[in-house]
Amino acid sequence: MFGSDLYIALILGVLLSLIFAEKTGIVPAGLVVPGYLGLVFNQPVFILLVLLVSLLTYVIVKYGLSKFMILYGRRKFAAMLITGIVLKIAFDFLYPIVPFEIAKFRGIGIIVPGLIANTIQKQGLTITFGSTLLLSGATFAIMFVYYLI
Repeated sequence: MFGSDLYIALILGVLLSLIFAEKTGIVPAGLVVPGYLGLVFNQPVFILLVLLVSLLTYVIVKYGLSKFMILYGRRKFAAMLITGIVLKIAFDFLYPIVPFEIAKFRGIGIIVPGLIANTIQKQGLTITFGSTLLLSGATFAIMFVYYLI
């Protein structure tokens, strides 16, 4: 799914995220994340890899970088995004060794782990992963039905 699929999925994901956040008070890892993950929801290894990079990003920033730098607000958010991007680049270099193909993990997708990690530090792991996967699955299901019609 690319091109217009990307736009439709992102808009749908943003709308679902807004509605969910208004009704529950839980923000699913940034508004664009469910739309982006909805595009690849039928690829469980890819989803697990994104969640793994997100968790590693959170741990590195929270328990590593924050011990050496003063991180709060925008600084912490920037640290999450940059750490996620650096981890993605590291996984790219490990691709021949590690059997996970993450070449599709580019463009807007490169910032997704940072967005998820930033939300983990605000809401916690379970709530963030749960709400993000729920809305990503809903986005995927609606896109699937859309293409059946």
